[in-house]
Amino acid sequence: MDKFDRIQQLHRLLSSHRLPIPLKKISERMECSEKTVKRMIETMRLHLDAPIEFDSNRRGYFYDDETHSFELPGLWLTSNELQSLGLLLTLLDDIGPGLLNSELRPIEKAIEKLLRVRNIPANAFRERIKILPIGNRQLRSQNFETISTALLKEQQILIHYNSYDNSRTQRLISPQTLIHYRENWYVDAWCHLRNSLRTFHLSRITQTTLSKAKRKVIDKQQLQEHFADAYGIFSGKAKYTAKLRFDAIIAREIATQQWHPEQFGEWDGDEYLLFVPYSDDRELIQDILRHCPNIYVEAPIALRKAVEIKLQDALERFKAKRIRA
Repeated sequence: MDKFDRIQQLHRLLSSHRLPIPLKKISERMECSEKTVKRMIETMRLHLDAPIEFDSNRRGYFYDDETHSFELPGLWLTSNELQSLGLLLTLLDDIGPGLLNSELRPIEKAIEKLLRVRNIPANAFRERIKILPIGNRQLRSQNFETISTALLKEQQILIHYNSYDNSRTQRLISPQTLIHYRENWYVDAWCHLRNSLRTFHLSRITQTTLSKAKRKVIDKQQLQEHFADAYGIFSGKAKYTAKLRFDAIIAREIATQQWHPEQFGEWDGDEYLLFVPYSDDRELIQDILRHCPNIYVEAPIALRKAVEIKLQDALERFKAKRIRA
């Protein structure tokens, strides 16, 4: 542990105790010698103006600070905390390029400076930790900021939205939850145009304007029933339960996965049966197709037929295409 960590540790220890702490107890808590503790105390007194006093009656050290206002100057974190915060900023920049905007850059620079003082290379996160987002769509950082602001300040937003079929609408929404799901950002919101709950893909929002009107707040139970019961990103209370059978070759892998919070599974010999609630089958069908030919839809029949149609259509298109020399 370096001196910065020890100073932070000693500060937190003194701040959390009302009564003087014996030197022996401090050294035990800090896992160092009593001489080291004394050196830290002198360093804090001389260079940081720490109001550390010694109580001769109780033979312990304490902060002579009745208002409890003394804090270490600047940004004081342990090396582990600095590394965790540095990693968090790296992850944020990787999962959403452009989100680490000008407001966060000064924090990132301050953390990098402190890491260098601790002899921790600031670029180690990017060199040794790789995040490869697949299917990540670019989004406007300004839109992300506006939606985040609306959530925190409980305001409505006017958005310009391009749907999957490229139809364009203007909508006034009351954002409820911001979600990062399968490499992309979404916002669950009350749509005042449709007068119902909707999920919007942030990459399809082309423009946002913050409204002064207070957002419509939806009861948590209603949100839970509308969004959490659905399969994947598609909303709606679950109406059906898919019964999926997986071959032995991938059964154990599937048994460790979570497809839905309310799923349940059981073994049938070497094969695994997974029961998944859903309402809209679009995303579920995509996941089923990913595991072909080691998966079979046992129920409901309508879902099995929908998967068969997708497979037949894909095969016909595949056969129809000719490779040009």
